[in-house]
Amino acid sequence: MHNNALAATGLVRLRRRIAEIEKRPFSAASGVIVRSSATALVLPFAIPGLDRMLAGGLRRDALHEIRGSLARDAAAATGFATAILARLARQDGRPILWIAEAAAAREAGLPYGAGLDRFGLDSRRLIVVQVRRPGDALWVCEEGLSCRGLAAVLTEVRGEPRLLDLTASRRLALRARDGGVMGLLLRQSDRPQPGAATTRWLVAPRPATILDDYPAGIGDPAWRLTLERNRLGATGTFDVEWDHGRCRFVPVADAGPSHSLPVAAVSADRPHLAPDQRTLVALARAS
Repeated sequence: MHNNALAATGLVRLRRRIAEIEKRPFSAASGVIVRSSATALVLPFAIPGLDRMLAGGLRRDALHEIRGSLARDAAAATGFATAILARLARQDGRPILWIAEAAAAREAGLPYGAGLDRFGLDSRRLIVVQVRRPGDALWVCEEGLSCRGLAAVLTEVRGEPRLLDLTASRRLALRARDGGVMGLLLRQSDRPQPGAATTRWLVAPRPATILDDYPAGIGDPAWRLTLERNRLGATGTFDVEWDHGRCRFVPVADAGPSHSLPVAAVSADRPHLAPDQRTLVALARAS
């Protein structure tokens, strides 16, 4: 009986320690880990229409894909992903793993600490891993998603790697679900591909709105977000800005007027356009 009591006490201590590592509540009375509620498993955008589509927000135990259709959109897609991580860091004190494949890093660069700090994401929370090949990036991502000591894993790849097929995507999604770690797959210059991600976002830049203290300059980052895939509901398009001071998304309609520059008028003595040569040839042949 005494040995059984000691074993039970040791088991309770072990479960308490596991709960501390996983940052989950623990019930000493029952000796079991209390699973998080549904609301704790989502990261809301704080934009009512978008959160309704996502059943409250982005699932924190799921894989999400973020892509830009053109190489020049890499900065916009990376900015949106960074904003998500900044909001997640407000809820979760665990570190974040950022995996940069060599081709993606050559195109868009590596994370810059001072810039991330100004953007709202504490760079001290990041663990940055550089890899040479897409296969290495996927392997590190899978291992990271299995580590409950991480809040999120962002994997940045370029184009359409052959190894990143539907099977690989399903494996990453299962790891994110089982590990309770948010997975962000950031793809540069990518066309829509079959995948197991809970959501897929197409990100394009938008003109910034006017800032009160700097009306002639550049405002907050703004994006057009197209929710192309949503396993939990409908899809749609949203124009949002990122308020790095308050670490939140703001609908562009609520942010203020867009900043635009005057366009030079067309010259008054501009010559007329040349006639369509194909029309002249057709007339000559007809005559």
